Amino acid sequence: MHSAIILIDLEKLMPRPCSPLLCAGFLFALVGCGGGGSSASNPVAAEPPTGANTPTALLTNAKSQEELLVTFRSSYAATLDGSRQSGDGTVVTTSAEDSSADSGSSGFSVTYTAENAVDEYDAVKYDGEYLYIAPSRSMDRGCCFVSLAEPAVVTAAPSSETSRSIRVLRTAPADAGVEPLAEIPLDQDVTVEGLYQQQDRLLALTTTNWWGTFGDQSLESWQGESTGLRLYDLTDPANPLALAEMSIEGALVTSRKTASGVHIVSKHSPTIDGLVDRPTNAQEQSNNETLLETLEWHDVLPKVRVDGVALELFSADSCFSVDTEHPLVPAASGYPTVTSIITVDPQTGAVTDGLCYVEFSDGAYFSADALYLTQVDYDSVSAGYRTYLHKFDLGSAIAYAGSGRVDGALFLGGQRDFRISAAQDYVRLMTTQYTGDIDDRLDHNLFVLQADASEKKLNTVGQIPNSTRSEEIGKPNEDLYGVRFVGSRAYLVTFERTDPLYTIDLSDPTDPYIVGALEVTGFSNFLHPVSDDLLLGLGQSEDSDVKLELFDISDFDAPRSQGVLTLGSDLAWSISTAEYDRHAFSYLAGDTTDRFTIPLSGYSGGANSAWLERLQLLEIRNKNQAATASLADLGYLSVTGLDAGENPSNRSRGVISDDAVYFVNGTNVFSSFWSDPFNQVGPR
Repeated sequence: MHSAIILIDLEKLMPRPCSPLLCAGFLFALVGCGGGGSSASNPVAAEPPTGANTPTALLTNAKSQEELLVTFRSSYAATLDGSRQSGDGTVVTTSAEDSSADSGSSGFSVTYTAENAVDEYDAVKYDGEYLYIAPSRSMDRGCCFVSLAEPAVVTAAPSSETSRSIRVLRTAPADAGVEPLAEIPLDQDVTVEGLYQQQDRLLALTTTNWWGTFGDQSLESWQGESTGLRLYDLTDPANPLALAEMSIEGALVTSRKTASGVHIVSKHSPTIDGLVDRPTNAQEQSNNETLLETLEWHDVLPKVRVDGVALELFSADSCFSVDTEHPLVPAASGYPTVTSIITVDPQTGAVTDGLCYVEFSDGAYFSADALYLTQVDYDSVSAGYRTYLHKFDLGSAIAYAGSGRVDGALFLGGQRDFRISAAQDYVRLMTTQYTGDIDDRLDHNLFVLQADASEKKLNTVGQIPNSTRSEEIGKPNEDLYGVRFVGSRAYLVTFERTDPLYTIDLSDPTDPYIVGALEVTGFSNFLHPVSDDLLLGLGQSEDSDVKLELFDISDFDAPRSQGVLTLGSDLAWSISTAEYDRHAFSYLAGDTTDRFTIPLSGYSGGANSAWLERLQLLEIRNKNQAATASLADLGYLSVTGLDAGENPSNRSRGVISDDAVYFVNGTNVFSSFWSDPFNQVGPR
């Protein structure tokens, strides 16, 4: 099978002086596929008619509490009678600008992020000396917030998955050593989604669910959930102290850390005692109506607490909802959900700002200075999906900046986060639309939207395909896999039988266009920009082995393959979680050689076949000369020496520190020198 790579030049998308849905889950993670699109003859959403009474902003915060309650009750009623469904009658399940990894200049790798200036929570954090490791999320569900009034108890004993603790280890890169230093105990019912680390502070993002974000699911999917943040003082890493604890009712959508603080996006639907989901008789229906009519404002809002003390964070003027007079208003009421955005000071744990949106959101994208909430809606009239995009500026306060709508669906999460990218006052995104045509089921579209601050709008200014540039992105029935926006360019991989890599020029925002395409075997789920002239792809070979491919993009019109490495040929069902989870991809850039690691998993052969977990060590050599650049496989570390009854974890991370490498599998740590991975030590 073959795939194609598409390159897109985004430079023309910068301001001039005059002014991506099929998804496949495999083993460890949900693989997002798809993009979107409207027809070339109608690239831009209908503009609102002119007139003094026509609103320009889709969202408003001018409603009273009672008006907001009317909106919420209507949404609840529509959900209870099952009227909000997708086009096929089933509930829809949904789950960078130069975004190369910020590997730092101090000789160690850090968490791989979609945006350089935006930190992301992860199970493992490293500061060049200390490793911080969160416990596995696999556990019984329960309430996750308890008092942290007492300092964390310290123990040097090795961690186990049943101890429910955050591990602190000290590394010694000079001899590839690692030493357990402390443990921060957690209650058995605490799920840690990931960690942030900043100077002498460690923050643990906690939830009552461990399987990740929610989308358009039944109300019960996020009722009774809670999201929180726990702050620890690491002034003495051997004696971490609990400083503060914040909690908010609702299920986690996502979180990021910017210069403004730690931002948490969650969504909440209140549990209403006595309310019957899907009433079957008149009495139940009547009881539901009475309960909804007596619903009060404080019943709807998520409760926010800091160290157990409730905050009055949300008021009517800090809660946005759809202006029902706006031309782009959805035809049907949305889910009875409050999406909350709160900002927490990473040094003190204080909640510094909060804003809510009386609607659901199925995804969130952060740039350095803005948050974009995404909301996928099914339009029964056109029998197609549409994606709403709501922009909020981040600064001293969260401020609504405008909304827009495009055709097709954009679902975020995992590597699908790379399908949207902001650049100055533009935002670029890939959506996918179901066509209903069995010969060509998917249409993929690239949209460019520009923010209009004066009218709080995101206007579509560019799109492909369109009536002038009608070439489709991908061949018939090809789904969308790897996507990467890098400056004024974009790279797309579509796949069914071949893998086209497309290069796209975005330098003129009003006129993006496909520049070149390369067909290769297999496909890439994840794309990493090595340099202006080199692109790295990670995915699957035509034989279903893990494949790394280096692309020479120095001639943007004619990208070519610079070399391929296939890994795991000695394993059955080999896979790398880095295909779907960028945090499993560890990268350290050098002057002429870049080092990176990826996990590799699969079954060993023979009668006693077992599941194996490895950390593969790889290099890109001669990176400054695209024509002679190459990939090198240096070997791997393995999960070995576990206690009887203990199995390898499917969560693996690599950390590169000078000439040492640390393989974190679950909460176990293995280490070696970079040049001698088979001579490893551990577990620690």
